[in-house]
Amino acid sequence: MISKQFYLPCLAHASYLIGDEQTGTAAVVDPQRDVDRYLLFAAEHKLQIKHVFLTHFHADFVAGHLELRDRVGATIYLGAKAQAEYRFTPLGDGSVVEFGRVRLKALETPGHTPESISIVVFDLDRSETEPHAVLTGDTLFIGDVGRPDLRAALGWSAADLGALLFDSLQSKLLPLPDSSLVYPAHGAGSLCGRAISKETVSTMGEQRRLNCGAAPVGQSSLEA
Repeated sequence: MISKQFYLPCLAHASYLIGDEQTGTAAVVDPQRDVDRYLLFAAEHKLQIKHVFLTHFHADFVAGHLELRDRVGATIYLGAKAQAEYRFTPLGDGSVVEFGRVRLKALETPGHTPESISIVVFDLDRSETEPHAVLTGDTLFIGDVGRPDLRAALGWSAADLGALLFDSLQSKLLPLPDSSLVYPAHGAGSLCGRAISKETVSTMGEQRRLNCGAAPVGQSSLEA
């Protein structure tokens, strides 16, 4: 499996390409507007981008999913609760996209936005049962969690989204194995969280121990 993080410092935005060398297939998650960097990387590694995922609708930057669709024919995937004016494949809890020795499994993790999903990445050459990583979008950051107060203009209260976020963390993300790598959609400087670390990758075990926003029930700042 090929896994590459692309980081855009001016937006503190992280996007990802996951590729399978066996089939020459790749997926891009939360692409930035300029998609040439993904196309160049894919060409260098003899990959074709056939799938593009948004973990949620991004309010802080323009995503490149439509351009990837138009330029390479990639299929767009969104959370099952998303509403969009273009064709997409909805992903609910447990939905799987598999290519070669790569399995991508969706988890519905609402809270930052109602349609938010996280994507669990399995490298089947390593293990068919233990996830290699999870792409958490704006649900779980390194050192923080996604803000639930940014959808008020669309009729969602911070309290309602905060409750959803708490459930998403406790029931979907924190139960993942300690060794699972955590790759969020933003780093320090993003307005989508209040105290995001400058680090752009961690492990679930480390976040469970050190991230107060993602601490076990009884220790979470979301309860305040």
